Amino acid sequence: MPLSSQLTALEMSKGLAPTPANLDRITKATDAEAARWAFGQWDLRARAKGRFPEPERLLFVREALEQATHRGLSEYHASLFPAGKLVVDLTCGIGGDLMAFAARGPVLGFELDAERADYARWNLEAFGRKGEVRQEDGLAWLQEHEAEYVFADPARRVDGKRTLDPDVFSPDPFAVAEAASGASRWAMKLTPMLPDETLARLALRIEFVSFAGECREALAIGGSEPLEPGVWAVHPEREPLKGDVPVPAEADLAEGWLHDADPAAVRAHALGNFGLSSLGDSPGYLVGPTRVDSPWLRAYEVIDDVAPKRLKATLKALEADVPVLKQRGAGQNLDVWRKDLKNFGKRKVAVAFYVRGASVRAAVISL
Repeated sequence: MPLSSQLTALEMSKGLAPTPANLDRITKATDAEAARWAFGQWDLRARAKGRFPEPERLLFVREALEQATHRGLSEYHASLFPAGKLVVDLTCGIGGDLMAFAARGPVLGFELDAERADYARWNLEAFGRKGEVRQEDGLAWLQEHEAEYVFADPARRVDGKRTLDPDVFSPDPFAVAEAASGASRWAMKLTPMLPDETLARLALRIEFVSFAGECREALAIGGSEPLEPGVWAVHPEREPLKGDVPVPAEADLAEGWLHDADPAAVRAHALGNFGLSSLGDSPGYLVGPTRVDSPWLRAYEVIDDVAPKRLKATLKALEADVPVLKQRGAGQNLDVWRKDLKNFGKRKVAVAFYVRGASVRAAVISL
């Protein structure tokens, strides 16, 4: 746990800017290390707003905060396990997921780093949630003990850099899946950028999780409890969308309505659920003669479809204001386009660049 001098410095520095004068005053009252630590904690607490509940009550490690799960996703992770049952978190870090698990029942967390383990205990206590945090190897413990409900979030960085090589994840995701095979339910958070073949080897159910307009993670889920297998796009507030649905037919031009698919639906290969055609060779744009309403789609009426060299003239003729530019795999420098496409009028439109064969097209769509 933090030293008394650090806690004193933390309270004294509340609301203060980290100026040399403030740092010197708190150093004199405590010590230099405590003062630096305290101002560092207030900076991390500010960065954690929106990601953690009441971050001003919590303690953080900078790298752990960068890797921590957003509270909305932690709550979704917790929903995978029954209330009142012990959940074992093999990789609890500073306790982001652990706090969500503890809100629904008892928890046991494992963390190798002493500082992170201490902060996980503090963060649990800050909200009056009970749980045990052990500074030891969670995977090694699971290989020697039985657990009914298990969660893991293997580290995916080597020397501070992200990696997509599961062989260097820590702990090894395949070893976790094997050790958890006797559990009633286990779940493991992974990067959605892992190949389909790798994910399929880990579990019968793979969920690509949408949050705040992004595909944030892949969840491998297994266990002896009944579980609908397959690949799914999920969102904490939506019905799951079945993945691995045959790819829709391809349309050469944007006509009728253009639909921008949620990245998790794209990653789960779920675009065949909507009765629409894919647009060119760009993943995620779908078109059809009528609008399809779905929480997994954003629909825009198509005004025109042009080559980029004709875009400026088209927008001038429409007397258009273009506040939104987007693309799917088109490789366009949108900042350059923003400077070039000045407002030509008051009609609000957007431009969606997409790829068709070796060429790039621009769909002008209504807002």
